[in-house]
Amino acid sequence: MSEHVHVPDERLHALIDGELTAGERADLETVVAADPYLGQRVALFRADKARLAGMYESLLEKPLPPQWLSQIECHRASSPRRQLFSIEAIAGIAAAIMLTVGGTLYYEQSRPHEETIVAEALAARSDEYPVQRKIAVNAPAEGVAVGRVLSATFSMKLSAPDLRRMGYRLIGAHLYSNVPGGKAAELLYKNKENRTFTLYVRHSSGTPRFDQFKQGRLRVCIWQDDVIGAVMSGEMSAAEMQRLASLAYSGLEA
Repeated sequence: MSEHVHVPDERLHALIDGELTAGERADLETVVAADPYLGQRVALFRADKARLAGMYESLLEKPLPPQWLSQIECHRASSPRRQLFSIEAIAGIAAAIMLTVGGTLYYEQSRPHEETIVAEALAARSDEYPVQRKIAVNAPAEGVAVGRVLSATFSMKLSAPDLRRMGYRLIGAHLYSNVPGGKAAELLYKNKENRTFTLYVRHSSGTPRFDQFKQGRLRVCIWQDDVIGAVMSGEMSAAEMQRLASLAYSGLEA
């Protein structure tokens, strides 16, 4: 028997999109908060929607293709009394479909954690790998320089996520050149209780995936797309890891 409450994905998307009544929203938020599995799905859907919205936002500002307009006008001419949607509404619906389908497909492609990248991340956290370069961060503004180092290391535009709104500040970065996955970087964060949160980054193995699990006292989350693989770890609850992982993963490309 499943250990989590079954809530259809459509219902979770309705929560994310603000389509529920105040009472329905409050009830569902209570259920999600008490179920780590549902919390993971909501966190992932929200992160994917934000990323896809950033990718496709510009499409809403562009005119529809001429052939689409022609088909719409032909339909209007043949059915003048059944104009249900404006052109702007049709464009909005198309964008919403892309966001919803894209987010759902991304989650369904997720698989169990990849042992190699997780083993690398935990070994780096335990200082088992020789560090090629250490970077100390003494002020939030220095995170920009760390982002430039990440971009140069992986030959793509990356940033050092700002996790201060979750109570964690960036204190340093470790660069590796001889780990099994090739080049890698570990970003280290601390909170007021001196707890450490690490974000391990390397090139992806090519398969999108998401997973969260316990490894001893550590909570570990792997989040990988077809370009970048990231492993987050720290001593915290599943709910806190969900929020931190979402903020960290999206912050890499901010």
